[in-house]
Amino acid sequence: MPTIYRQKAPRQLTEAQREAKLTKDSEYEIAVQNLSAEFYRKKHAGGVTAQEETDYKAQKAQLWDNYYNWAVSGGLYEEVTLDQQLKEAEDTLNVQVEEVNAIRTELDRPLISVG
Repeated sequence: MPTIYRQKAPRQLTEAQREAKLTKDSEYEIAVQNLSAEFYRKKHAGGVTAQEETDYKAQKAQLWDNYYNWAVSGGLYEEVTLDQQLKEAEDTLNVQVEEVNAIRTELDRPLISVG
């Protein structure tokens, strides 16, 4: 399975990380706005080609990838272990089974169980 990262809560970050994040967030937002403004100006003025749209989407994705990689390497995200992923998935499944069984009870149908 691929490694999953989850953004840390702001209170878990150091002051230096919070300041760096604010700066990088602003830089990212400005870059996306600049890229998008030019693309949409051209799109509404006369249209864009399929290649221009593909290029725009790729450039926007690259901006996100750069930001995300910076944030992960800077400790702003934490790895979600397989054990954590399994527990969260099982918890979600158990809640869903409870909801399904509540409906099945109303319909006088047999309950289901997992595991």
